[in-house]
Amino acid sequence: MKLFNFLILTILVLLSGCNSANHGSFVTQTYDGAEANRGTGVALVKLGKVEGKSCQTAILYLIPFDESASTHRAIEDAKSKIEGTALLADISIDDKLWVEFGYSVQCILVSATAYGIKTGSQ
Repeated sequence: MKLFNFLILTILVLLSGCNSANHGSFVTQTYDGAEANRGTGVALVKLGKVEGKSCQTAILYLIPFDESASTHRAIEDAKSKIEGTALLADISIDDKLWVEFGYSVQCILVSATAYGIKTGSQ
């Protein structure tokens, strides 16, 4: 009985430390709006706040389903929220894990300010 309890405890400890997210590295700078878009010479304007996410589900807490959570995909998701977004500034990146019965979901969440060229629909 002690061996069984030890095995269960060991498995739980091992499972609690698993993390398969692909994080990137970033510079802690902000965009001040004074720079011009190098390609067109048009100054970039603040378009608004955006959020993006990239998630992966693990079946039985162990078997990954779909691609791993990626910071790059979360940033691309955030950039796609507002048309004309050229860059993101003041980026905040968070990593969340939700454990449900029989599965878990790990997400990388990105919040940022979008800058770009204002289009006619905005």
